[in-house]
Amino acid sequence: MKIGIFGGSFNPIHNGHISLVKYVLDKLSLDKVLVIPVGIPSHRENNLEDKNARFHMCKIAFEDMENVSISDIEINSNALSYTYDTLVSIIEIYGKDNQYYEIIGEDSYEYFDKWKNYKEILKLSKVVVLEREGYDGDIADENIFHLNNPYFEYSSNEIRENLNNDLSIESMVPKKVLDFIVKNNLYKKEL
Repeated sequence: MKIGIFGGSFNPIHNGHISLVKYVLDKLSLDKVLVIPVGIPSHRENNLEDKNARFHMCKIAFEDMENVSISDIEINSNALSYTYDTLVSIIEIYGKDNQYYEIIGEDSYEYFDKWKNYKEILKLSKVVVLEREGYDGDIADENIFHLNNPYFEYSSNEIRENLNNDLSIESMVPKKVLDFIVKNNLYKKEL
């Protein structure tokens, strides 16, 4: 089986993330993609929305895609989230006989050689680099390949700013995700 692993803060999940998952599933003929919201990020300050809220938003965003599963492997851990540790755990769960594809953005690829055990990640999986404007890494390895994926014009950061400024995000997130954000009053800064 070919299994894609797509980790991220998903703060919040948006239509661009969903489009990328569909694109990678099709382009690489993957059998499954595991979407993994980060628990405690290892590479930056943890100023993310509640982990359970982010997990739930991912669940409802992909609820109609049977070949996508949302994993709570990182959010249920009290340790810092490192891709290598998560990959090893995923392989223990799904078995060594599968092919694994670690899906990262070009922004992460720029400093991939600084990741914990990055050479081991390349032995255990292929690393699929999704293009993002303004980034350019140069790590060469036979298990790293780039996809010429479509760009999307917004980010989770922009969505949070729009929410905080009472601007519409209807075109950026699925309706059910928007309803969840509004119902739970997420991403509103205290005045």
